[in-house]
Amino acid sequence: MRPLLIAAALVAVSCPAAAQRSSKDALARLGIKIVEPMSAKELARTKERIAAELARAGAASFFEDISDANGGRARHRPSGLVCPLGKKDQQILAASADGASCETKGEGAVYRIMVQRAPAGATTESVAAAALAGAQRQPGYAPAGGLTVIARPKPGEGPEHRTLNYVSRVNGRERAYRVQVGLVRGWILTKQRETKAGAQPNLMSDLLGEATFGLSMKQQ
Repeated sequence: MRPLLIAAALVAVSCPAAAQRSSKDALARLGIKIVEPMSAKELARTKERIAAELARAGAASFFEDISDANGGRARHRPSGLVCPLGKKDQQILAASADGASCETKGEGAVYRIMVQRAPAGATTESVAAAALAGAQRQPGYAPAGGLTVIARPKPGEGPEHRTLNYVSRVNGRERAYRVQVGLVRGWILTKQRETKAGAQPNLMSDLLGEATFGLSMKQQ
């Protein structure tokens, strides 16, 4: 598949209350969920769960809770990485002054976000090559189809990055991976989605992921 060059903008659309349900159904068919804002009580409980998770992971000194009514989130202070937290299947995997990672499980997929300080002289091409080399070392590695992107946004937009699609074997089972990697403010940012091999790809979700890669870190 030929690489795509993407320049994307996010557009906010308001809908009459009577049309919300049909709009939600239409968006759900595209793989996009509409999340209702949390109440003050729900937000307080979410913050409690995040505090407990940061304590469990020994990450409280490296993360700050930035949750609001739209969702539970914590920011890695050194890098600006934002991790979704506060739900049962969301957790911090690692945290230090030089990097962090977090994970969300749901709907047959595992999502991981990771940052680490970039070495001197690192480029988008060098970190993408390192990501590919790491993928190729996995058991049963094979390149896979999917939306392959070389993203070179306009100045002032999202960071330049590369996207890899491949399959490998985990505990004897074939799994599919979609990996985005790039440089953001001196950090290597990696976003990974793991699914069952052969799962139906969600093009709309993939396009949105390309358009928003690294924006939360860039806007810190």
